[in-house]
Amino acid sequence: MLFCNVDADLARAAGTQAWFKSFRHGWPLLLNTLDLLAIATAFWMIGGVSWRRQWSATGLAKPIAASALFAALLFVPAFAIAWLATGLDDDISAQTLIFGGVLFPIYEEIIFRGLAIGVLMIHFRWPFWIAALMPSLFFGAFHMYQGDGLEESLGIAAITAFGGVWFGWVYWKWDFNLWPAIFLHAGLNSAWTLFALGENAMGGQLGNAIRIAVIVGSVVLTIWGQSWLRRAAREPEAVAEDKAEGLAPPISA
Repeated sequence: MLFCNVDADLARAAGTQAWFKSFRHGWPLLLNTLDLLAIATAFWMIGGVSWRRQWSATGLAKPIAASALFAALLFVPAFAIAWLATGLDDDISAQTLIFGGVLFPIYEEIIFRGLAIGVLMIHFRWPFWIAALMPSLFFGAFHMYQGDGLEESLGIAAITAFGGVWFGWVYWKWDFNLWPAIFLHAGLNSAWTLFALGENAMGGQLGNAIRIAVIVGSVVLTIWGQSWLRRAAREPEAVAEDKAEGLAPPISA
């Protein structure tokens, strides 16, 4: 949040706000980019964490196939239920779906989970709950602007802060692979964009029911289904484990 405020002041001083006057996603895109550069530079200059080590901590180089299967099992039924219950939102725009549904969740997961939680746990050896707390509180505060009043803003902050801990837990439990958290975040944002599930992160009854179902499903699949997902996706480590246990299918001639 501090970086965001400083970045905003610098960007306004440089007159860049006028560049994005006709592009509604331009300002948050600029701030997210500056925030990413700011936190990475701070870890490098103050914490002595090399760029390569930061890249490794984000988990973006980890396998993606099992994460995609994980997301499909959660969101195909969730999207089907939302579509049958509400139909597509009348105000859908491709720009909002691309930026709000996909690109901004990727930015936020890299900043708040891959860099903040990942570097604190992997490089500085912080335990998860301590490493996750501060970034998640900032993540919640980062979304308070969505509320119309103090009560709603605090509710949004609480929900998104919890979401930050949840995304961080998934990232941690998937062996610091950021892709499952990215798919979860992008999936929920896209659902809110495509269907009439709520005006903001607070959501309506259907939106909250779908969110709870996705959370529960993600926890179940992470704890009890992760090995199966990795084997189904033929991830190298899972295949190696199967070979060691004599479970790998024979190679056809």
